[in-house]
Formats: sequence, structure tokens, C-alpha cells
Amino acid sequence: MNASSSKAVADTAFTGQSSAAACEEDERNLAYVVYGLLFVSPFSLGITALIGAALAYLRKKDCTSYVQTHFRYQIKHFWAIFALWGMATFIAVICTVVLTWTLANLIWSQYDISDWRRIDLDLSDLDISSIPVSTILGVSSGYVISALLTFMATVWILAASVNGVLKLNHNKPIGKRFRTA
Repeated sequence: MNASSSKAVADTAFTGQSSAAACEEDERNLAYVVYGLLFVSPFSLGITALIGAALAYLRKKDCTSYVQTHFRYQIKHFWAIFALWGMATFIAVICTVVLTWTLANLIWSQYDISDWRRIDLDLSDLDISSIPVSTILGVSSGYVISALLTFMATVWILAASVNGVLKLNHNKPIGKRFRTA
């Protein structure tokens, strides 16, 4: 009897579980951890979602039980929220660049800024009526769209995490591609 088989026999005798059942329990526990990481990701700027997706990717291939469907579900939802957060960030950055460019041009056109060491700006005299309405509407609607995408991604990942934990609590697979052998 080698060391690994004697350890498996000792584990079985101590816990009353077979090695496969113990492995499945470890996979379930890791799935719970990944769901927790995904759940807190909106409050950690997505860093925990990245860690959770990496863990799910690492264990997805080795997992043979219904827990594999949970890892696939976690990965799928990670990429969905990553895309939504990415679009929201891109739109917000574009709006910020347009707004900054517009304000810089406005200040440049209304004040003499030939010597940057002697800039004396009184922004209360700034005439903002020359800003095109389309720019104001475009930037403000861009920020609103960005906020809505962020809110949608946040609600999506929170709901997906809760849904996955509920299915995992009942030892059920999630999705349609799992078949018992």
C-alpha cells in the first residue's frame, strides 16, 4: 500500500466519505468561493471577479461532477459583466475626453493664455453659451448610458451569483449541458 492510497483509506475512515465524494465537496466549496468573489466584485472594482474567473477556469477541466456546470456558468457571467463594464468605461472615457476638449477650447478661445506662468482665469466670466447643444446632450447622454450599463452589470452579477448559490445549495447543475452518466 503506497502513501497516497493509505491517506485515502485514512480519509475515508476518518470522514466516512470516499475520495470522489471528498473531491466533489472540495469542488462545491470552491464554487461557493467563486460565487462569493463574483458577488463582491461590483464593490471591489471587478478585481475579485477576475480572481474568481481564474479559479473557475483552473478547475473547470478537472471537475467531473455537476459542479462543472457552475464553473462554466461563472465564467460565462464573468465575461458578460466584463463586456458591460468595459463598454460603460469606454463610453465614460470618451465623454470625459470630449468634455475636457470642449472646456479647454472654450477657455483657450476666451482668455489670453500666451504665457502659462501668468494665467489669471476668472471662470465666473466664462461664456458657456458657445458650447454646442449637441455636445452637451451627447456628453450627458453618454454618461447616463454609461451609468445604466454599470448598473445593469452590477444587478446582473449579483442576481447570477445568488441564483448559482441557490442551485448549488440544492446540489443541482445549472444550465442545459449537464448529463449524468
